[in-house]
Amino acid sequence: MVPFLVIGMMGFLDLGRALYFQIALTNAVREGARLASLPNYFGLAPDCSFGAGSASCPLPSDGAIITRVNQELTGTGFTIQAADITVTPNEAGRMTCYSNPVQCQAGSPTQYAVTVSAKYKFTFITPMIASLFGGSITLQSAADMRTEY
Repeated sequence: MVPFLVIGMMGFLDLGRALYFQIALTNAVREGARLASLPNYFGLAPDCSFGAGSASCPLPSDGAIITRVNQELTGTGFTIQAADITVTPNEAGRMTCYSNPVQCQAGSPTQYAVTVSAKYKFTFITPMIASLFGGSITLQSAADMRTEY
């Protein structure tokens, strides 16, 4: 009876870890989408000719958004590779939409949706549970926010 109780406890431990990682991932992606939706320049003459994230452009760069996602994961015990974080529309698409409203999804340079999504390969620590699920599962999360620039 004791081996079954130990396996059950370890399974609950893995389940708790997976839920914790999923919640942390969801929060980090939400914060990344929040950064992507807010302007980072409040001056009188916005200009994105030097690219997103430049001093006078209200659009945050993809690199800044990815950095923000990983900053939110500080202290959680895991980080995500930049290749596993997706920002839609990407930096070039957001700049095209901002500078040329005709090519924008909604016909307006503002108030369109930005989606930040991420995935993480979660590895189980219990050998029995790991063998049931193939050793790992992929956790995914996405957040949409309307831009405010």
